Amino acid sequence: MKNLKRFAFILLGVGIAGSAAAQKKKKPADDFKTLPSGIQYKIVKKGTGTRKAVVGDHVEMFIHVSVGDSTAFDSRKMYNATEPVPVTIRQSQGNGDLMEGFMLLSAGDSALFHIPVDTLLKGGQPAMPGMKQGVGQMMKYEVNVVAVRSEDEQRRADSTMAAEQIGKDEQLLKDYFKKNNIKATRTASGLYYTISQPATGANIAPGQMASVNYTGKLLNGNVFDSNTDSAYKHVEPFNLTVGKGQVIKGWDEGLQLMGKGTKGTLYIPSGLAYGRQDRSPQIPANSILVFDMEIVDVTDQASQDDKLIREYLKQNNITNATKTASGLYYTISQKGLGGNPAKGKKVTMNYTGKLLNGNVFDSNTDPKFGHVKPFEFTLGMGQVIKGWDEGVALLQIGSKGTFFIPSGLGYGPNAMGAKIPANSVLLFDVELVGID
Repeated sequence: MKNLKRFAFILLGVGIAGSAAAQKKKKPADDFKTLPSGIQYKIVKKGTGTRKAVVGDHVEMFIHVSVGDSTAFDSRKMYNATEPVPVTIRQSQGNGDLMEGFMLLSAGDSALFHIPVDTLLKGGQPAMPGMKQGVGQMMKYEVNVVAVRSEDEQRRADSTMAAEQIGKDEQLLKDYFKKNNIKATRTASGLYYTISQPATGANIAPGQMASVNYTGKLLNGNVFDSNTDSAYKHVEPFNLTVGKGQVIKGWDEGLQLMGKGTKGTLYIPSGLAYGRQDRSPQIPANSILVFDMEIVDVTDQASQDDKLIREYLKQNNITNATKTASGLYYTISQKGLGGNPAKGKKVTMNYTGKLLNGNVFDSNTDPKFGHVKPFEFTLGMGQVIKGWDEGVALLQIGSKGTFFIPSGLGYGPNAMGAKIPANSVLLFDVELVGID
């Protein structure tokens, strides 16, 4: 999607540049009109569409963007040149926003839009190849609109196209199997698979972690990725949690048909892969994907977390950690006074939270996190993560220690912003300040 991202950036850059456009408008070229924002445009051809695009519509278009003699973007020369570019019409964000121009168009229309390069550069857009400042240069957009659809119309169109693609993929797979004399098993979803070496144990269950070697290719044999071939520069098993949406649907389903030691092949129809997305130059839209797989290892998240905690304790020469039945580890560096807090008691804490790599994600004792004051909560009522509810109940007033919390007692498969990835083991240096 690199080229599509570049196109999106070009559109964004026009909006950012906006306010400068109205300050000094360049005289439009012959037959061009000028919008209030300063965008110059010309409708080259009127199509058969019955309405213009409005905010919220889904527009498909072919588009060529150029500056000087250089092409910045050309959808017809992308890796899937037969497919138009999808654009969702949003509210114009200010002067010079190209969305204003798109809302002049209907299905079948062709148009030209010109935006002054000086406007873009003054607005903060980085210079692109071919851009020249101060010479009156224009960034030029040639647009051919294929379709304009409302949200409901787009949903129906997607459903229709998906149904048609299922039939196409099914026939392509059947032809491939016949040509290559492959006897594959089909699942209800349309996934096909073969097993050349069975598992040594049970199949992988949702939530378990799999370590996988793979090679991915298209039906024409072109390899697009592999973690066993040094040419792709990542020769190491790929680790993932199965059934959690971390990979394409065909992988999540197919891995549950395999177990540790399995060798086999998944034949994944496009609807269980990347669908209509152009994933890369090597994976065009609506591609059927073939993966040769080997399941190197299977573990559950709790076992993986326990292993990570034990390795951390060993590497840091921590020998006094205690493990509870739930998998929580803790150490006490300073004993407290009195009894342990009971469920329903309000407790007051100081803490610093970090990951196993040492990255601190929060603290109420460090001013840089902006909340230097004791943290209060009611114990055992689910107001904090499970590891805290359990761990704090082991302390007394004045206790200081550290909790080593496996992900299942933390945030589990959910990432908490950029600082706490999914399935993170959490470390908390804590002090119980008070019990009410």
